[in-house]
Amino acid sequence: MSNPAVINSLPRLSRRANWLWAMPNLAMLCFLAAGAALLLFLNKNERESRREALIKDVMWQEQTLKVQIQGHQNYLIELARDYARRELTERSFYTSAASLVANNSELVAVALTNEYGEAVWSYPANAVDPLRTLPAVLEPLQRSARIGLSSSTPVFDYPGAGPAVALAQPSMAGNHTVGAFVAVVSLKRLLRNHVPWWIAQRYQINVIDLQGEVVAARLEQEPIVNELTQELALDPPGYGLRLRATAYQTSGPLWLKVLYGVLAGLSLLMLWSLWVLKRHMRERLAAEKALTREMSYRRAMEDSLVSGMRAMDMEGRITYVNRAFCRMVGFEAHELIGRKPPMPYWPPESTSQCEMVYAAIRRGECPPNGFSVRFMRKSGERFDVRLYASPLIDGHGQQTGWMASLNDVTELKREPEALKASHERFVAVLNGVDAAVAVTDRDSGELLMSNRAFRESFQLPEGDGPLCALPLRQAGKEGEVFDPVATRWYQVRRRESVWVDQSLVWLDIATDITEKKLAGERERQQAEKLQQTARLVAMGEMASSLAHELNQPLAAISSYGTACRNLSKMGQLPPEDLDTALDRITEQARRAGEIIRGIREFVHRREPKRTACQIDELIDTVLPLLGAPLRKQNVRLVERRGSELPVLYADRVMLEQVLFNLIKNAIEAMADTPPEARELTIETSRRGHQLVITVADRGRGIEPEQMTRLFQPFYSTKPEGMGMGLNICRSIVEYHHGRLGVEANPGGGSRFTVSLPLALEIAHAN
Repeated sequence: MSNPAVINSLPRLSRRANWLWAMPNLAMLCFLAAGAALLLFLNKNERESRREALIKDVMWQEQTLKVQIQGHQNYLIELARDYARRELTERSFYTSAASLVANNSELVAVALTNEYGEAVWSYPANAVDPLRTLPAVLEPLQRSARIGLSSSTPVFDYPGAGPAVALAQPSMAGNHTVGAFVAVVSLKRLLRNHVPWWIAQRYQINVIDLQGEVVAARLEQEPIVNELTQELALDPPGYGLRLRATAYQTSGPLWLKVLYGVLAGLSLLMLWSLWVLKRHMRERLAAEKALTREMSYRRAMEDSLVSGMRAMDMEGRITYVNRAFCRMVGFEAHELIGRKPPMPYWPPESTSQCEMVYAAIRRGECPPNGFSVRFMRKSGERFDVRLYASPLIDGHGQQTGWMASLNDVTELKREPEALKASHERFVAVLNGVDAAVAVTDRDSGELLMSNRAFRESFQLPEGDGPLCALPLRQAGKEGEVFDPVATRWYQVRRRESVWVDQSLVWLDIATDITEKKLAGERERQQAEKLQQTARLVAMGEMASSLAHELNQPLAAISSYGTACRNLSKMGQLPPEDLDTALDRITEQARRAGEIIRGIREFVHRREPKRTACQIDELIDTVLPLLGAPLRKQNVRLVERRGSELPVLYADRVMLEQVLFNLIKNAIEAMADTPPEARELTIETSRRGHQLVITVADRGRGIEPEQMTRLFQPFYSTKPEGMGMGLNICRSIVEYHHGRLGVEANPGGGSRFTVSLPLALEIAHAN
C-alpha cells in the first residue's frame, strides 16, 4: 500500500525545486522586459517624431499642389470672363495659352470647346482630340459646357504625358453657356515640378485613386513597403484622387544599435547559465516526478473506483480506506484508520453477523461469491453490501493483512421489487382501458402482450404463454375493420414500435365502433327518407308551375282556334291565313311540350339542353305573345338592344319562360300606374364575360323587406299570385350558371337583371 504522507510530501519537494528554477528565470525576464521596454519607448518616440514630421510635410505638399491646380483653374476662369466680355480674341487666346504652357510644364494643353466637346481654339493644335475618344472624360467636359458648372475629369492616359486630368470652366455668351475652357494637367509633371527635393529625399510621393492604385509617383529611391504612411484628399480634381506619402526606411542612431547588441549578448549569457543550471536540476527532479506520477496515478485509480476499498492488518485494525468507501459509510478517512472492531458503521441489530463475517475473513474463509451483509451510514441509514475479501501481500511476498472490496447492492435489490410493482400498475391501467390493446411481433406475428378488453373481444385464453395469433384477424389493416366472427366493427390504429428486447413490434389499438356504425346507418336511412320527401315537395311545386306555365301556350292555341272558327263561319278565312294560324297553333303546342319536358328535367335534376341561340330572337318570340296585354294596358315599350351580341349557348325554351314571366310581371306591376307613365324597358348588353338582360318597369316598386323573400316558393306580392314564377325563373337562370337579381328602378318601379356567363359559350364551342 502507498503511504499518503510520502505521496503528499513529493509535490512539496517538486514545488520547491520549481521555485528555485523559476527565480533566475524571473530575474532574466524582468531584465529583458526592462530593456525591451526602454528600447520600445525610444523607438516609439522616434517613430512619433517621424510621423509628426510626415504629417506636416504632407499637408504642406498637399496645399502646394492644390494651390498650383487652383491657379490653373483661376486661369480658366479669367479666360471665361474675358470671353464673356468679348475681350478675348483668338490671337490673344493663343498668346496667353502659349505663355502659360511654357511657364508650367505640367500644363499639357489649353483649349476652348463647344458643348459637344469639339475644339474651337486649341493650343497646341488638336490637343483635345484624344479626349474625344474617351467617353468617361468627354462626358464631364460636355456637362460643364451645357449646365454651366466647373468640373474635372477622371484620370486618363494622355499621349506623351502619361496620367492626366482635365479641368473645365464653362464659357458664357450673354446668359447662355456656349462651351467650356479646358486645361489638361499631367500628374507626373505636376509632381516633378512642384515636389521639392527635400520632400522627395524623405518620402515617396504618390497620387492614388479610389482603389488604392498608384496613378502617378515621384520616386527618388526604390519603392518600399512601410507602415509609416499618410494620405490626404487631393481635391480638386475630384473622383477620389488622394496624395499619399510613404517615408523611406532610415537607419537608427549608432548608440541604439550598440545597446541592442549589449542586450542581446547579456541575454545569451544568461540563457547559457540557465541551461547549465537546468541540466543539473533535471536529473534530480526526474526521479521525484516519476515517483509522483506513479503515486498520483495509483491514487487516482483508487479514488475513481465505485467500489469501496478497505485494508486491515493482521490484528484487524483498519489501515486504508478509499474515497468510495468513505462516501458509502459517511465517515471520513481519519475517523476510520486505526479503528478495531466493533466498527462505527455496524448497525446494532446486525453486530453479531458483522463480527462473524469479520472473524471469517481473518481466518481466511473468503468465498468466491463474497458475503452479504448490512451496514449503517453515519446518518443511521441502513444499506446492503456485497463484500469480497482477499489476503494483502507486500513486495516481499509476505501477507501483511486483508484487502476487502464492497459494492452497494441496495438498489439492485429494490429494482426487481419496483419493476414488479410498476408492471402490476401498468397491467391494471391497461386492463382498465375499454379499447383492445395488443403488442405482436412484426415478423412472426406472435402475441407478446394484450389487455383484458382484447382477450374478451377476440376470445383469447388468459394464459401468458406465447400465442401465435392475428390480433384483429386482418393483419396489416388500419382504419375501420369488420370482424366477421364476432360481427363487430372496430376502429384500428397501428404503430410500429420497439419492444423491451429491442425487437420490432406492432402496437394495435382497436376501439369498438359497432354502435356508432349502426347509428350512422340509421342516420343515412333517415336522410334518404327526408330527401325523398323533399323530392315529393319539389314535384308538387313543379305541378303548380306546370299549370302556371302551360296556361299561356294553351290560351294562345285556344285563341288561334277560336279565331279560325269565327273566320271560317263568316267565310273570311283565306288559305294562307289558315296555314299561318295552324303554324302558330303547332308552334304553341310545341312550346307547351317543351315546357313540360323542361319542367320534367328540372324535377329530375337534369342539365339543360343547350343550343346556339340569339337573345334578340328569344325576345322577338316572347313579345308577340304579350302584345295583347301591352296594348290593353297602354304600356309603352322601350328596347335598347346591344349591337353584335355573341351567340348564347342555352336552353331556348327555358330562357323564353324567364323572359315571358319577367315581362308579364312588369306589365302587371304597372296596373295602378297612370297610363302616360307606363313604360317597359328591355335592355341587352355585354359586360365583360357576361350577357346582361334588364327588364325595368315604372310600377309602385318592391319594398326592401319584400326583396329578401321575393324568390322564395309560394311567396307573391299579388293577391292572386301563386308565388312560383320568380322562383322558377331563378332556378332556370342558376341552371345556366347565371344570376337573377332585382333592385329599385331610378325614377320609380323595379328592375330585374339576368346575367348569363359567356364562358359557357366557349366551353360548348370547343
